[in-house]
Amino acid sequence: MGLEGVGVDATEVHRMKRLLERRAQAEARLFTDQERAYCVRFADPYPRFAARFAAKEAVGKALGIGIIGFGWKEIEVLSGGKPRVALHGRVAEIARRLGVTRVELSLSHTSEQAYAVAAAIKEESHV
Repeated sequence: MGLEGVGVDATEVHRMKRLLERRAQAEARLFTDQERAYCVRFADPYPRFAARFAAKEAVGKALGIGIIGFGWKEIEVLSGGKPRVALHGRVAEIARRLGVTRVELSLSHTSEQAYAVAAAIKEESHV
């Protein structure tokens, strides 16, 4: 196994809350149905939305495509225990070309900040 890249991001919860409250279409544009369903189960969904947003940016950085090289739903945070990442569309193709076989993800949040660290892992070629 080898490390292709690491990405880190922090998102302010109040900024995510303000965005989602002011722009009705933002939630559907930024998050998959599964991500949205997970977040809204909680009395205060905004720290969880912010953590998923930070995760998407961290994954983009780990893959070397930054934050503008993909559609937001092409990186999906799967919940239920340890957070996992599912890649779709162009992002999945970029990961395949890089040899990335999985992305490890760590999330954390408070009522004020959300953090994500992503590591893009690839198989080493054996000769």
